[in-house]
Amino acid sequence: MTSIKPLWTTQQLEALVHALAKDSAKVVITMHCQERMVQRGISAIEVIRCLRRGSILRPPIYNKVKRSYEFRMSEVAPRDVICVVAAINPIPEPDKLFAVTVWEV
Repeated sequence: MTSIKPLWTTQQLEALVHALAKDSAKVVITMHCQERMVQRGISAIEVIRCLRRGSILRPPIYNKVKRSYEFRMSEVAPRDVICVVAAINPIPEPDKLFAVTVWEV
């Protein structure tokens, strides 16, 4: 099984995520993420803030089924109260950012 290499360095992807998250209309919070937010008492503002200011914790992994790169983000201490798994679809051009799930750190 071959893995697909990321199209961006971690720093480039972080910059792209931060830029997309500046416009909350470009952030799609999935139903699963919304359910976890309710379950865990996490607000949409906290999710978007993490995407705007957070750091990628591990290199992105390509999801062949969803055709997207998935990665974890969290803000640095002392703001590191949540972790967001996000995804970005590179084709045709990254114009949406998907919050897949969220939990408290």
